[in-house]
Amino acid sequence: MKKLEVQQPNVANNKAPAPVQSKCTLRFNYAPSQDGIDLNLLILLHGLGDTMQPFANLGAKLKLPQTAILAVQAPEPVPYMEDSYQWHATFDFLTGELLPPANPDRMKTLMRTRKLMSELLHHLIDHSSFKPPNIYFFGFSQGGTVALDTVLFGDIRNLGGVVSISGYLLEEQRSDKPVGEGYPGYILITQGEKDPAIGKPEIAKKKYQVVQRLCSSSAQTSQVFIKNKGHTMPSSEGEWRVIHTFFSDHMARRNIQLENMSDVYLVNSSSS
Repeated sequence: MKKLEVQQPNVANNKAPAPVQSKCTLRFNYAPSQDGIDLNLLILLHGLGDTMQPFANLGAKLKLPQTAILAVQAPEPVPYMEDSYQWHATFDFLTGELLPPANPDRMKTLMRTRKLMSELLHHLIDHSSFKPPNIYFFGFSQGGTVALDTVLFGDIRNLGGVVSISGYLLEEQRSDKPVGEGYPGYILITQGEKDPAIGKPEIAKKKYQVVQRLCSSSAQTSQVFIKNKGHTMPSSEGEWRVIHTFFSDHMARRNIQLENMSDVYLVNSSSS
């Protein structure tokens, strides 16, 4: 038998408690929503050799409604480069050359990053009260790899979605199997047609298919190719329009005007 509970909505508590840096290993820059309603959270992950600060600035410029911003810095310093960070081992420490997929350090360090991301996410959910379906990611290149790895292989299975800019899973993960029935959320990958880091569009399509295979049948995924673009952050109006449309279509939104009406009530059902 169901029992109905009727109550007026609480519109006063719109702010999420800010995450505490001392409780997390990964360094981050947090900013509450500019409109004062912290319903969603966008986590921004920079690319190889960068830091979190440019992505914190980007998050502020996006001005997504009812969305707090968290720019995260990768845990691994890039060898011999000052103020540069990486999400997983990328270069041979002795020669400076790129590590091949066969090198176990790549997956070993990515797995370590996966655990650190899990620690951060649990803090954001338990302390800051963000709901997993309202947590989204925006990652560039290696940051996109980490965003996809987090939603596809992390221990929180119902995260909201990912926008990955020229970022895919590592080659070593092609044979990995999805956890349970696969990721059920939303994924958008934008890809330059002239991206030398990824290769020809045919290669990018195969990488995208690996991501699709790890998603459930209910997931919504898309790959968009951008003309005359290399391995760079979005700069064209067309690419940004695709990204903003993705967030607009999938991020939750509260109707504060409706909630503030005195004759509006929440009705919750529970089993007695």
